[in-house]
Amino acid sequence: MNRQRSEFISTRKSFRGGSTRTGSWNRNQNLTAFMPSEKLGPISHTVLVVLLVAFLGLLYLTQLTRTSAFAYEINEVNEAQAQLVAEHDDLRIENARLQSLTRVQQSAIAAEMVAPMSVSYVE
Repeated sequence: MNRQRSEFISTRKSFRGGSTRTGSWNRNQNLTAFMPSEKLGPISHTVLVVLLVAFLGLLYLTQLTRTSAFAYEINEVNEAQAQLVAEHDDLRIENARLQSLTRVQQSAIAAEMVAPMSVSYVE
């Protein structure tokens, strides 16, 4: 009952010196070689490359349109902000005009007011 052990001989250099329980193998090294059972031909490779390039192009275009949509929204918000700042400035000017001394003196309410008869001050 002799068991023969066929080991895969690695072409990688060993990082540790000496022998271990598994021979000259280090941790995290594959013990078997992977050989694919199906191979793709040159036409399949070309089709895969074309599909990959098309997918990456579509991905790039979606990201580009998404950023341009965000830029459009930012421009709309900036225009609304500029419009509100201009309206605020107009309202401040209108407020100052309505509070001016000549406007208050010429108002109908000020014309109905009378001067007091006697004034006394508390000291």
